[in-house]
Amino acid sequence: MSAARRSRPPVAVHVLWRSGGDAETRQLADAVFTHLTADPSQPTARSLGIPVRYWSAGGPVDRPDGRGARWAADVPPPVDLSLAERNVVVLLIDNALVGAGWNDYLAELLRAVGAGPGNWLLPFALTSNFARVPVAVDVDVVDLHTLPAHFREQVLLNHVIHRVCRQVGASDPVRVFISYASADGGAIAREVARHLRFETDVDDFLDAHHISGGDPFADVLDAAATSSALLAVNSDSYGSRPWCQREFLGAKRASMPVVVLDALTDRSVRAFPYLGNVPTVRWHRDSRRVLDHLVGVLLTETLRHRYFPLRAAEMCGRHGVALPSFLLARPPELLTLLDLPRNSVGGAAPVDLLYPDPPLGTEESRVLAKLDGSLRAVTPTMLFST
Repeated sequence: MSAARRSRPPVAVHVLWRSGGDAETRQLADAVFTHLTADPSQPTARSLGIPVRYWSAGGPVDRPDGRGARWAADVPPPVDLSLAERNVVVLLIDNALVGAGWNDYLAELLRAVGAGPGNWLLPFALTSNFARVPVAVDVDVVDLHTLPAHFREQVLLNHVIHRVCRQVGASDPVRVFISYASADGGAIAREVARHLRFETDVDDFLDAHHISGGDPFADVLDAAATSSALLAVNSDSYGSRPWCQREFLGAKRASMPVVVLDALTDRSVRAFPYLGNVPTVRWHRDSRRVLDHLVGVLLTETLRHRYFPLRAAEMCGRHGVALPSFLLARPPELLTLLDLPRNSVGGAAPVDLLYPDPPLGTEESRVLAKLDGSLRAVTPTMLFST
């Protein structure tokens, strides 16, 4: 068998639940697929492309005597952990699963997950009866059933995305560097930091908490901004502050995940021109929904930056195509081209730069080509169609 055919995805997510239970359970399973793989309703969106596989069985079947319905006693096939290099198994525990009699099946699943260093079981409780499932004795369960229904999907997604981040990259929790202008962004920065610290398992870096007297603060800030996901609290004065500009540009030039929190209240005299080409979230004070959503966007960008190089290498190997010289987890911009090694571009032969689908529009591509015509910015679709 060829090396291309033996290649496996860097990571896969498996969602396991009992069919025929609460409609919310299936909706949560679909949310994992939509967020990690692709949203069928938005075919042009910049998706992550992470394989998500469903494992389910059971449900109501007609009784032979016509006296209504009974539960089927079947179980899903064993979760195939050989399909990817690393695996995250999301177990949705609702009342239907509690009463399904899957104890032996789940015990075998727990054994199989524990046998591989790249595997992780992540159970979620959608019922107060979750402790009746024996696996809950051995593995910490994320309790969703005590949350209001409109918070559950985002909290579940945040836990799943964070775990996948830790499977494909550093096992330590993701750290978010909060960049803000003290004149008008401090209160928002502290509110975000409190949410990260007390409502999530994501680490935060806030200068007021992480720089002690006598520390070389410039070195500490530079090191943190260029080694963490960066959240820019874009208040009215943010773009005019030299230190904010330094932190933001440092993160971008280091190819770190970057998200902008739009916290303008009146106006910015001059918008900082490099704030674009990254996701932006609108701020609303005292909103748990906005904070959870913001965490999800930060984790998604972190996962994109960690996963895309692995996915690109796997796809190129599968198609027998040489891996391009440069990989970017977000679309290229002028700043990107300026920071590429100058001895690698500007020559006679075109140099490929690979970034995620969908491709840039014609006008953006023309601007980039004017700066360096020897660089060919392509997406996987463009690369494999030539």
